[in-house]
Amino acid sequence: MPSTRSSTGHSKPRVHLSISTEPERKHRTTGTTTGSKKHHTTTTTTGGSRARTGAGVGKRAPATHHKRKPHLSDKVEGAAEKLVGKVTRRPGKKAAGTRKMRGTDGKGSHAKRVY
Repeated sequence: MPSTRSSTGHSKPRVHLSISTEPERKHRTTGTTTGSKKHHTTTTTTGGSRARTGAGVGKRAPATHHKRKPHLSDKVEGAAEKLVGKVTRRPGKKAAGTRKMRGTDGKGSHAKRVY
């Protein structure tokens, strides 16, 4: 005969904790209490019209990383090459397989153009 909670003496009410499943938001803390944003200012010299920051070093936009769209065959070949590199403990081969899978291996960027 199955025993119930009341017969075993464990008749306390079950307490279900309410745990929130939503992600926590990060609290932003700033050094100022006014809430104004600080902007980076650049200064120009009288000798030229180029904007300079710091010790005279001009800022440059980051280079764009060109990427082609990998085909299914590239993904399969890249996965095989990555596996071979992992098994043979050759990190360069493994990295080449990863690049091939992602389409950042440079394939297709060296084609000769015919005009």
